[in-house]
Amino acid sequence: MANSHVLIIGGGIAGLLLAQALKREGIAFTVFERDPDAYFRGWGLTLHWVLDTFLSLLPQHLIDRIPETLVDPVAAARGENGRFPFFDLQSGETRWVVPPTKRLRMSREKLRRLLMDGIDVQWSKELTAITESPDGIEAHFGETTHTGSHLVGCDGGRSKTRQLLCTASGYDARSQPLPVRLLGASVACSVSVGQRMQQLDPYFFQGGDPQTNSFHFFSFLDTPANNDREESDTFDCQIIVSWPYRKGFLDRDEATEVPVGNAERLRLMKAISRDWTSPFRDVVQCIPEETQVQSIRLEDWMPEMGAWSHMGGRATLMSDAAHAMTMYRGEAANHGITDVRRWLNAHLEVLKAQEPGKEALATACSSYEQEMIERTRVAVLASRQACLDAHDYSRISDTSPLVSRRAIVAVP
Repeated sequence: MANSHVLIIGGGIAGLLLAQALKREGIAFTVFERDPDAYFRGWGLTLHWVLDTFLSLLPQHLIDRIPETLVDPVAAARGENGRFPFFDLQSGETRWVVPPTKRLRMSREKLRRLLMDGIDVQWSKELTAITESPDGIEAHFGETTHTGSHLVGCDGGRSKTRQLLCTASGYDARSQPLPVRLLGASVACSVSVGQRMQQLDPYFFQGGDPQTNSFHFFSFLDTPANNDREESDTFDCQIIVSWPYRKGFLDRDEATEVPVGNAERLRLMKAISRDWTSPFRDVVQCIPEETQVQSIRLEDWMPEMGAWSHMGGRATLMSDAAHAMTMYRGEAANHGITDVRRWLNAHLEVLKAQEPGKEALATACSSYEQEMIERTRVAVLASRQACLDAHDYSRISDTSPLVSRRAIVAVP
């Protein structure tokens, strides 16, 4: 058997999925995560065009458990894919509906826990350096060092792996900010509120305010129908408000920055939504005062061939580490999963070889990176434009990436 050992930097969705796929192939790996434990309160994610690829990477016993991760397994069992409508927040009119396709709306937290099944994650591992060695490649974590045949950075939009590999090639690894600010909260909504929102869509919807160019996104994270919530009579909901970072917003002389204090953040969310029509206004105005409000930096990073050193074909980037994009098309997880499949397709032969040559290593890595970069450069730009359109209501049209169909050629 080959001596391959893959060092996976990052225990998010892509990193854990890669671990599961390698485990199924009988290839050794180790997952390193900078967080101290598995505690994670994430929001939702949608798998659409990547569904078949996602299933192809999992063992059957985990496929059988996918209903555990769904936001609303009852609606999914009925075959409801949702319409993902876009509303005028002033009038309540449905302006656009994203063309229908098969979708699974999942809890990111539950999906991550599912993918951790049988995976020994090394916690509190902060990557400090990457070096080549006679035996392959080394990942340094403070005072400890681990050696492998390959290293894959899946450590998020502000990836330390990206920073280290780009420094080696002299490329700027910093993500680029967009002129938009965002606040969001996870809220336990009553049955009456939850059912009212379900009438708009069983999973999620979005909307824009033509008066202020602010944006609203609402998603269910959990429902009373879920098996692990039998004693709960509430709907866990994700409520997001974002706005253009420019002078004149809310008639203010200066651009509106995200407040530091939690109370001030919630107060701003309610001020922005005050003139929206019901129920969009109501669901924001009724957020309890003690609710924790999070701010997400809206930024992206465009991959380029040669931007990072692949250390002779032994190191590369994947998912947000390779192509950070905004949330306004909901495609980041889909591309991250596609990366896993493409990397495996390109590398299985060298991973299973007894002594892969330098040329084979470099060819496999270049093959993966060329396809990934070509595919995701388009996606980063589309997500960037969707974000900008979301905060300039007059620019939204049938062809805007904010409301157009999410589709891509299936990965074999």
